[in-house]
Amino acid sequence: MLAYDPRQPLIFTHIPKCAGTSIVRVLRHWFRGHYHHTFTEDRLGLPMNRVATTDATGKWDRNVQCIHAHFDHRRGYGLPYFYPEVQQYVTIFRDPFDIVVSMYFFAKGKSKARKFFHEGREVDFCQIYPALEDYVHDHPVWLYDHLPQDLTLYQLPKALADRFVYIGIFEDMVTSIEQLRKRLGKPPIDMPLRNVSKYDEEVPESLRQWFYHNHPLLHGIYQFALETYRKA
Repeated sequence: MLAYDPRQPLIFTHIPKCAGTSIVRVLRHWFRGHYHHTFTEDRLGLPMNRVATTDATGKWDRNVQCIHAHFDHRRGYGLPYFYPEVQQYVTIFRDPFDIVVSMYFFAKGKSKARKFFHEGREVDFCQIYPALEDYVHDHPVWLYDHLPQDLTLYQLPKALADRFVYIGIFEDMVTSIEQLRKRLGKPPIDMPLRNVSKYDEEVPESLRQWFYHNHPLLHGIYQFALETYRKA
């Protein structure tokens, strides 16, 4: 994996439903005032602001050491194009099928509470996707938008290793945070766990196998993370 260079900005690319809410406190603690969390406001339809990574002389701005966001290619701020000058990333990934399932139940709960917004307007998510299978078959494409857009199955391990300092896994957050802090040279910290979705439908195993078969790139990224996340 890529060696971390503290003289340059680091991007934490927050994949939805992969403990990003939990890791906010960790990154804020490690980077203090040099941590920048940028985001969009779906309720108002506001775009993401871009954090300037260089100063007036063109040198790296030492006040910008970590940028944390939901990077979304479809909305015009995907990686690597939104920050082409930043060459080092970290993230937490998860079984991609579980990511999509968790997003479904998260959106379903929001919609029932009349709090599901997309680009400034309220959306009846439950009417569009009345069951989990409808969502998994129709809408996992959003997950690709949150990944670097130049990833392909061809030489996938090399492409990930050349850009990522570390990829942790959601299923073992304790080890992942410990390994991440070693890579970054940061002090130990307890890992909080927040924003856990509740499931009120059965999740069939056959649907998982269908997903793996139809989305080999997503499955390949997860397999790479499983094979590397424990390595020092």
